[in-house]
Amino acid sequence: MWSEDVEHDGRIAKLTLSEDGVLCWTNSAFSDSVILREDVLGLSRDRFTLTLFTFKLGKVGCFGSSSSRVRKDVVLHFRDSNTLDSWYQRMQAFLDNQGRPKRLYILINPFGGKKLAKRIFQQKVKPFLSAAGVSFTLQETEYRNHAKELAKSMEISQYDGIVCVSGDGLLLEVLNGLLARSDWKMAMKMRLGVIPAGTGNGMAKSVLHYGNESYNVENATFAIIRGNTHSLDVATVVQGQNVHHSVLSLAWGIVADVDIESERFRGLGELRNDIYSLIRITRLRKYRGTLAYVPAPGYEGSLDHISREDSDLLSSSIPDMNIEKGQQWGGYSGSMSVPEKSEWRIMNGNFILVWLMNVPWATQTVLAAPKAEVIPVRNLKEPLSDGFLDLLIIKECSRRELLKSFLKLSDGTHVKSKIMDYLKVRAVCLAPGGQVNGGVEGGYISLDGEVLARGAGAYGDGSKDPMCYGSSIYITVEKGLATVFCA
Repeated sequence: MWSEDVEHDGRIAKLTLSEDGVLCWTNSAFSDSVILREDVLGLSRDRFTLTLFTFKLGKVGCFGSSSSRVRKDVVLHFRDSNTLDSWYQRMQAFLDNQGRPKRLYILINPFGGKKLAKRIFQQKVKPFLSAAGVSFTLQETEYRNHAKELAKSMEISQYDGIVCVSGDGLLLEVLNGLLARSDWKMAMKMRLGVIPAGTGNGMAKSVLHYGNESYNVENATFAIIRGNTHSLDVATVVQGQNVHHSVLSLAWGIVADVDIESERFRGLGELRNDIYSLIRITRLRKYRGTLAYVPAPGYEGSLDHISREDSDLLSSSIPDMNIEKGQQWGGYSGSMSVPEKSEWRIMNGNFILVWLMNVPWATQTVLAAPKAEVIPVRNLKEPLSDGFLDLLIIKECSRRELLKSFLKLSDGTHVKSKIMDYLKVRAVCLAPGGQVNGGVEGGYISLDGEVLARGAGAYGDGSKDPMCYGSSIYITVEKGLATVFCA
């Protein structure tokens, strides 16, 4: 324990610092404290003055009715500069030992969501980084897959992390760029951060929710500054020789339709999803297809076993993954553990929804996979990385039942609906077909909110889509392959 008399707000106060980084200042009329690790952005010193830039949880609202982090500068005056230097160095060394990033590579998507990412960075993110003494290289993306190219070619040794100021799509590009590198093993040690500035911000919501922090830009920025990290599962999607990776979700059916077709209403923000969901429920589509999956332990009894006839169909659908990792693609090619034929279950027929989730939140307001957070984060050694995907399926239902289920997406109780099957899986094989009784030959498959494939007659130009609609795609998950900044 260290102690010193200092001046604070015109009064002499006793300043103490414990071994575990709790800083207190107390006088006859006032007492306050901060935890350096949890509450302090950074420090600044003048000749006799030490300033703490704090972002501490406190009471806000009418009569202190709610709790939120509040930005505040604490100014302490010392009697001489030598004493001040000693205290400053001691506290700065404590912060430096927490693994906080010093240099960040920051990508901004100026076209995402309501096109506010540049303003959000300048007004909210940059002041926090300055207070924390974090240097950064700022890069705006200019076109689709620009972030992927940058991540693939950047000098990773120069940075302590990559931060995306955007929605989930930019993070998807960065992930695929890192995994396309020949040195992907080293590249995937890079810590990844996301600051919400898009339409759907499911990853930002998920990492803040795990740390019991409120969802906002400031908390997302502070989570990165503090340097806490957690491992994150990565899904790999294969179609023939084509490989893509995902950290959020894959959807086919109504969720993908809403994601992609509502793009024309991007200026409405997340409201676009609510409006277009009502349109798609009213004009409900069903798609023909085949879905095969390998259940996670404890979910083996879910739904039905595959038949002998379906087994032959499945065998011809699954890509040949028996190649050395990286041989075909120059980077990481996905999990090599293809499950045995007997482990698969298969479903044929008409589908309204197939939805694979890697984290709990699909957007900041949609808790799509509540069972992705079975145990509180503080008791988990590897949060966000259980090695499984959460699979949601809707085959047949009325429009009324579908609407009732969708109205429960905000709190996760939709999974209790009788129209929905919900289970954890190790792998999935999907062969999407055309619309039932409709003029459109096919729908969409979305990956982390971006188009992966679209069928003939679907909205938009699919000439540059990463994959083809109709051919089988195979999805596996690699436990804890990525690392994310987390509250």
